[in-house]
Amino acid sequence: MFKRKPLSIAVAAAVGLTSSAFTTSVSAQGGEEERMIEEVVVTGSRIRSTVQDTIRPVTITSRIDIEFSGVESVADVLRSSAFNSYGSFRERSGNAFGQIALLDLRGLGEDRSAILVNGRRVPGNPLTGSAAVDINSIPLSAVDRVETLTDSASAIYGADAIGGVVNIIMRDEFDGAELEIGGDRPSRLGADSDHFNFTFGASSDRANIIFSGEWFKRHPVFDADREYSRASVTPSADDGVALLSIETVGVSAGGNTGFKTDFSEAFPLTPDNSVQGCDENVYAKIRNPFGVQGEGCGYAYANISMMTGGLERQSTFLDGTYEITEGHEAYVEHRFSKTQSFGRYAPAVGFFRISEDNPLNPFGHKQAGEGNGVPINAFHRFVAHGNRDDEYERIETDTVVGMSGTLPFGNNDINYDIFARAYQYRATSEGDTYILQSELERLVEDAEYDFINPLSQDPTHLSAVQRSSATLFRDINTDYTNFGVALDGFAFDLPAGPVGWAVGAEQAREAYKDQYDNFREAGNVIGSAGNSSAGKRNRWAVFGEMNFPVMDEMDIHVAARYDDYSDFGDNFSPQIAIRYQPHEQIVLRASVGSGFKAPNLGDIGQELSQSFEDATDFARCADQGTAPADCQSFQYEEYTGGNPDLKAEESESINIGVVISPTDNFTLAVDWFEIQLDDAVSTLNLNTVLAFERFGILPSGVIVNRGPTVDGVRGAITNCVGGVRAPNCGIINVFANLSSLEVQGYDIRASYDLATDTAGNYSFRFEFSSVEQNLWQSTQVAPEINRTGGVSFPEFRYNANLRWTMEDWTVNYKYHYVDTHEGGVNKYDNWHSMDLSVFWHAPWEGEISFGAKNITDRDPSVNQAATGWDNNISLPLYDVNGRTPFVAYKHFF
Repeated sequence: MFKRKPLSIAVAAAVGLTSSAFTTSVSAQGGEEERMIEEVVVTGSRIRSTVQDTIRPVTITSRIDIEFSGVESVADVLRSSAFNSYGSFRERSGNAFGQIALLDLRGLGEDRSAILVNGRRVPGNPLTGSAAVDINSIPLSAVDRVETLTDSASAIYGADAIGGVVNIIMRDEFDGAELEIGGDRPSRLGADSDHFNFTFGASSDRANIIFSGEWFKRHPVFDADREYSRASVTPSADDGVALLSIETVGVSAGGNTGFKTDFSEAFPLTPDNSVQGCDENVYAKIRNPFGVQGEGCGYAYANISMMTGGLERQSTFLDGTYEITEGHEAYVEHRFSKTQSFGRYAPAVGFFRISEDNPLNPFGHKQAGEGNGVPINAFHRFVAHGNRDDEYERIETDTVVGMSGTLPFGNNDINYDIFARAYQYRATSEGDTYILQSELERLVEDAEYDFINPLSQDPTHLSAVQRSSATLFRDINTDYTNFGVALDGFAFDLPAGPVGWAVGAEQAREAYKDQYDNFREAGNVIGSAGNSSAGKRNRWAVFGEMNFPVMDEMDIHVAARYDDYSDFGDNFSPQIAIRYQPHEQIVLRASVGSGFKAPNLGDIGQELSQSFEDATDFARCADQGTAPADCQSFQYEEYTGGNPDLKAEESESINIGVVISPTDNFTLAVDWFEIQLDDAVSTLNLNTVLAFERFGILPSGVIVNRGPTVDGVRGAITNCVGGVRAPNCGIINVFANLSSLEVQGYDIRASYDLATDTAGNYSFRFEFSSVEQNLWQSTQVAPEINRTGGVSFPEFRYNANLRWTMEDWTVNYKYHYVDTHEGGVNKYDNWHSMDLSVFWHAPWEGEISFGAKNITDRDPSVNQAATGWDNNISLPLYDVNGRTPFVAYKHFF
C-alpha cells in the first residue's frame, strides 16, 4: 500500500490556511496530523520555522494540486500562474531555443527569476546563453510541491532572484510503488500527448530511497491547423491580387518577388514578368510588398510551419538517505533528463542581387538591349531546397551528494548541511535545409540556379540546388560544479522567544559554450543566423540571516549576502522584513531589499558579428559645418556581440502585505510590491550609438572607431581593412547596461475550506496579480514609457479554483482569466478558459482521473489588426491546443 508523506500534507494544508498559498491538499484531519506540523525550511529563508510564521508571501502548489489539474509538465504547472504576469516563452517551433519552456515572474524577464530544485539554483540554459532555466527538463512525477516566492530574494539566494523564486521540491519519502499511464487528446489537430511514469520507494530504520522514471511525448501543432494562424489570402480588388499584410495572413513577400535596387518598384519574378505568371500552386499573388509600389509572388509560409514543436522526454530522479549515526545522515540526489525536439519552418527565404548581365534578369542587357540593363534584387523562397527542419537533443544531469544533521552546542542544537554538486547540460542541433549564400550567389551569376522556375527539373538547376544546400550544426554545453555549507539554529532568547539564525557559504564554477557551425560563423547562410559564444566564471558567496522576535506580536528578519564573481566583480545584497500580528486574525508583513542580476555569460562572451547598417554621422557633419538636413546617410561596418565590460543589473524592492484570517477556514492576503531595476542589459540602434558618441555618453564597451581629428573635424568612421580587426575598427555596438524598469502592482490570494458531514468537503482558492505600472526606459536619455495595458502587457490576470471531495471522489474546477491589452490599432480582448477534472480512488488500489482542459474550446485572443500571424496571437500568454480531454490511470503496489 502506498503512503503519502504526512508532513508534506500538513505543510501544504497549513500554508494554504495561514500564508494564503494557492493550494488545496486535504482538509485538516485534526489530531495526529495537526501535531505533525513542525519547524521546516520554507522558501524565502534558511531559518527553520513553522509555516504559519513565514514573513514573505509564498504560494505552494502541492502534489495533490498537480495531480488534480491534469497537466503533464512542470512548465504547464507554472505557466498558468497569475504571477507569470505576461506569460513566458513556450515551445515555439523553428527557433534557436529548441522547444524549451521558461518562466517570467512579474514580467521582468525569464532570466530574472531564480529557479531552484530542492533549494539549490538550477544553472541557466545554454540554449539561451542566459540565466533562464528550461523548466521542461524537470520530471513532474518526481515533484512533491512547488513553492513560489513573489518577493525579490537576492539576499537569500543571490543573483537573478529579482522577480522572485520558484523552488521545486522533489519527493523524498515514499513506501511502495506506483505506476501511471495517461495522455491528452485535444479536439483540435496536433498536441496529442502521452505519458508513462513509475515511482518506487523503500525505507528501513536507517535508510530511505525513492526512484522515479518518466516518459513524455507531445506532438506538434502546425500553423495550418488553426483558423487564426493558417495562411489566408482575401483580395478585395477585382484582379485577385491581395494587399500584403492587410489582405493576407501568414504570407511573406518572399516567394519570388523582384525589386529595383533603390526599392522604388516591385515586380514578380516570373517568365512573363507578370503577377499572372505566379504559379498559384506555389505562390500567392500580392500587391505592395514591404510597402513598395508594385506586385509580386508571395509565399504562404504558414501552410508549412509549426506553431509548437514536437517533444519527447525521458527523465529520472533518485533520492536516497542513510543515517550514519543518530542525528547525522548522508544523502544523494540525482536528476537525469533526455529531451528530443523537432521544429519546422517553411523553406529558407532571402535577398540576393541579380546582375544586369544575368540572362534571367528581365531588365538585363540581354533582355533590354545592350546598355539599357539594370541590376535588380530578388526576394526569393528556396522551395526546391525543401523545408527547414531543426532537430535538438538535450541531456541534463544533476548530482548532489551531501551530509546533514544536528550538532549539540550548549543549550541549543546547530543544524548543518554540507553538499557538493555536479551539473552538466549537453545539447546538439541539426538543421536542414539551409542555403550557402556565397555558393548560391555564384550559381545565380552563372545562370545555373533558375530562380525564375525554382521547381525546374533541369539537371543543371537540380545540381545547383544540391551544391547550394547546407546542413547546419550546433553544440551547446554547460558544466557547473557547486559546493556549499549552511548552518542554522537559535542563538539566545529574547522575552518573546529565541533568536533564529542561519549562515553559510557557497562556491561555484561554471563553463558555458555555444558553438555554431563555420557557415553561420562566417555569416554565409540564408535562412539562419547565429554567433558562437563561450564563457567561464567562478563565484563564491557568504550569507547570513537572523530572526528577532522583538515582541510576542512582532518578528524582524534581517538577511544579507555577499557574492564575488570572477568576471564582473562583486555585489552586496541586504534585506529586512517585518512580521507584525496586532490581532490573532490579522498579520501585517513588509520587506525592503536590494538585489542584482549577474551578466549572462552569453552577453559577455558572444563573438563579434559583422553587418553593414545605414546611419547618419551628424557629429562629423557638424564639425564640417554641414546642416543636419544636408547630412547624408551611409552604410557603416558594425559589429555586435558580447561585452566583457558589463556590470551587474541592480534592483531595489518593496513588499507590503496584510493577511486576514477571520475564521480558521478562511484566509485573505493582499500584497503590494514595487521593484526598481537599473542598468538592465540591452543594445542600441546605430543612430543612437552615434548620438551617444556625439554627447560623450557611450556606455562602456560600445566604441566608435574613427580616423584622426584634423583641424577640429573628427575623423571618418573606419573600416576593418589592411589587417586591422574589430574591435579596433568600425562601430562596436555590443550589449551594454542601458535600460531601467520599474514595476508596481498588487497580489490577492484567498482560500476557503468547508467540511460537511453529509455533502463532502469544499475548497476554494483565488490567485490574482495586477501590474499597475510597468515603466520602461530604454536608455538614460529616452522617455519613460508605461507599458501596462499595452500589447503583450495585460494589466492583470487571475485564477480561481473550486474543489469538492466526498469519499473516493473529487471534482476540480479551475478558471483562468487574462485581461485585455491593446496599443494603436492592435487589440487583444480579454481571454478566459475553464478546466474540469474528476478523480476517483478505486477499491483495487487504483486511481482514475479524467476531464478536459479548456472545456469551452476557447481560441486564444486574436488581434484582428495584426499584420501576419506572428502578431496575431500572443503565444506566451495563451494556450493553442483548444479543448483538451485527458485521462490517466495510476496503480499502487
